[in-house]
Amino acid sequence: MLIRILILFSLLFIQVFLPRVHAAEKEEFTTSYDVVFDVGTDGITTVTEKINLKNLTSKYYANEFKLNLGAAQVYGLKAFDAGGAMKVDLEQQDNSAAIRVKFNQQVAGIGKTLPWTLQFKTKDFVQNLGKVWEIRAPKVSSGANLENYNLTVSVPAQFGEPTLINPTPKSQISSGNKIFLTFGKDQLITSGISATFGSSQLFDFDLTYHLQNNNLIPILTNIAIPPDTAYQDVIIQRIEPKPLNVTLDDDGNYLVWFRLSRGQNLDIKVSGSSKLYAFSKVKNPTLDSKLRDKYTKADKYWEKDHPQIQAKLDEILGDNPDLNTAEKAKLIYQYVVSFLKYDPSRLSDSNIERLGAVTVLTNPAKAVCMEFTDLFIALTRAAGIPARELNGFAYTSSTALRPLSLTKDVLHSWPQYWDEEKGWLMVDPTWENTTGGVDYFNKLDLNHFVFVTKGLSSEGPIPAGSYKYRGGDSNDVTVELSDNDFLGKPQLDVEIESPNPIWAGFPMKIKVKVSNMGNAFYPTGRLSAVSNKLMLPDSESRNMGPIPAFGTASFDLNIKTKSLFDSFSDQLILMIGSQSYTKDITVKPLVTIGAIFLIGLIYFAVLGINVYKIRFLPKRKH
Repeated sequence: MLIRILILFSLLFIQVFLPRVHAAEKEEFTTSYDVVFDVGTDGITTVTEKINLKNLTSKYYANEFKLNLGAAQVYGLKAFDAGGAMKVDLEQQDNSAAIRVKFNQQVAGIGKTLPWTLQFKTKDFVQNLGKVWEIRAPKVSSGANLENYNLTVSVPAQFGEPTLINPTPKSQISSGNKIFLTFGKDQLITSGISATFGSSQLFDFDLTYHLQNNNLIPILTNIAIPPDTAYQDVIIQRIEPKPLNVTLDDDGNYLVWFRLSRGQNLDIKVSGSSKLYAFSKVKNPTLDSKLRDKYTKADKYWEKDHPQIQAKLDEILGDNPDLNTAEKAKLIYQYVVSFLKYDPSRLSDSNIERLGAVTVLTNPAKAVCMEFTDLFIALTRAAGIPARELNGFAYTSSTALRPLSLTKDVLHSWPQYWDEEKGWLMVDPTWENTTGGVDYFNKLDLNHFVFVTKGLSSEGPIPAGSYKYRGGDSNDVTVELSDNDFLGKPQLDVEIESPNPIWAGFPMKIKVKVSNMGNAFYPTGRLSAVSNKLMLPDSESRNMGPIPAFGTASFDLNIKTKSLFDSFSDQLILMIGSQSYTKDITVKPLVTIGAIFLIGLIYFAVLGINVYKIRFLPKRKH
């Protein structure tokens, strides 16, 4: 006697788009998939899934099929088999869609198959950002008796050649106006698909910072503005009001300095553009040993020495002494992605509290992007791998799948770790968790624009959007996609200050002030000085820079003459990179020969008078 059963989500969960995985409880059926992603020129993807449900028993047959799709926008849904259209129910949830399909026929008998087709449209797998197109799809569940899975992604040729595809497709064919990428079950169980068409992305930004001095005395303070990194170039068009200086810290942040008088409030406007790259600009990356030590130390929210963190790391890595850096980082990353649960309800609290790594270990269901980042950094540092935090703007067309979750203005937080061969690598465990397994480890997208880097401290510097001294709903962070490419151009202005005249015979100093008046940072260069007659103990070249836009650097040059009697005119020539700057120098003797002769006459005259006095002193009476 045949027993009719319901193939429900708890029994069979194999859909490629699922954000969570449940293993099959029984082995009554296997499934095979042939899936096509047909991407339109407008980015809308038509998904066609040809599914074969195979019966492994004579006791059961399938009546219904239920699955979840990791897509927030599903429409045009239909299903059909050889008998025609099938009844389909759709329940749209926050970041997924629950689908229930009613079969037209019941197939009983060992080895019998039920072929049917599911089709729908979605905007969630493809994003158009300026001139860049990105395709992302979650990985396939490894459970639920998945017998086979083949995926073909069809992309319009007008998107251009792909800059990055991960994993490497089994085949890539161009035909007509389409590019066809094919993937197999073994690839999709390991990771989702990530493909980028375009090598860079452009953003324009306008940022407002609010500073306040509540002290009784003036203070010197700074703000952090978007910096250049291995994956982005930044130009700064304006900083208003004009700062005292712009400097660079050990994390690579650009710090803009201001002096505030007692009780002063100051609004600062910063605008510019950023260009994000798919690949690192840095060739042969290195990390200073002192910074390496700092990037592996414990900190307030990165409690890497805590017994719970250490115990969890041992559990994650197991007894694998031969793991390299990338393998350790990936195991830690996969643990964070699977262990933590994103809690959007925490975002309703305007004073959201940062939990830190240890606290979120015992509260895994209360995580937002800060906790995903903190736990990854703490575990990675505990493994001896340098790691840092990045804060900034992350573009997303679907906050349900890719949430933005620091504060109202500070949009996102994600980590990076140091790889000995590749340098700093950015990853995003939050988005991999919320998108159901889209790969954000092997290569990050062109959507993550860095405002600040936190490596020396887990608490600062704070990024744009966090500088507030008054209430209100004003938007302090505006970032928009741009079609206007740019070429950053530093422009040096050099001031040479020297005494006039320079007095011969005495060591003196010449002050050099180098200001970057351009819109982009000046990279590290060499500064040297030469002169025909002056003696320059510091004539050997020295490192100078980098100097951020609107920034200055000051140097002292020691000079002296050969004798007390030198008198000449000369030029001091400063060489910075391929540019040279000159300063006319006048040297005069402090003491002339005539003056020395006059002083000598006076000296001998005084000496003669004293001798005369001594010679004619009266004799003392005894």
